[in-house]
Amino acid sequence: MKIISVIGTKDTGKTTLVTRLVEKLSQKGYSVGTMKFSHVHFDLADKDTGKHRQAGAKIVVGTGKETFILFDNPLDVESIITTIESYDELDFLVMEGFKSSKFAKISVSSLKDDYTIQQVDVKSLNDEKMDELVEIIEKRSYGLLQDLNCKKCGFESCADFSMDKVQGVAPEVHCKSQFKGALLEVNGKRIPLNPFVQNIIAKTVTGMINSLDKDSEDIDTIKILVRDRD
Repeated sequence: MKIISVIGTKDTGKTTLVTRLVEKLSQKGYSVGTMKFSHVHFDLADKDTGKHRQAGAKIVVGTGKETFILFDNPLDVESIITTIESYDELDFLVMEGFKSSKFAKISVSSLKDDYTIQQVDVKSLNDEKMDELVEIIEKRSYGLLQDLNCKKCGFESCADFSMDKVQGVAPEVHCKSQFKGALLEVNGKRIPLNPFVQNIIAKTVTGMINSLDKDSEDIDTIKILVRDRD
């Protein structure tokens, strides 16, 4: 899953650009998700779920035609991305905000850092320019890097890879250690796994499940949660 962050000062068109990127990427056949940073609460205090929180609920879930889950504490970006990847196979995650993150960024204002791949004026972006912007995103964005430094991509480090990626030097090079076969978390922290280790874990666990359940030939996803209470 590739990640692109839209950054900028207040009222410069971040949400407008995010929605247009989602539309363009979706039109190209990509599966897209979004994530927004907010300084305010997402729930309304006078609604039922808000009353649940005020009563002391640590986790509040609302479900019906759609589902949302509210925690009473903020989660770090890596944990949220890991949750998204464990739930669905997205091609792109478009984030609004997160200006201090180390993902490829599009800036809609004067904000800029080493990960900024383009600065744009949202009001002047016609369809042709949007198409060009999407092409840049396709070539220069990448997924969650965990400083594994496995060198499978040909670079000495994840930092070197990301810098050349955002600068457009390595448009055809991709991280080889993205989540494909297995994802591991220990005490809430995601553990970097290279392709070989992912393959070993996936085959071992799948073989174990197959030996327990003869009807499990069409396995798509396996989730295991272990808690050590000792």
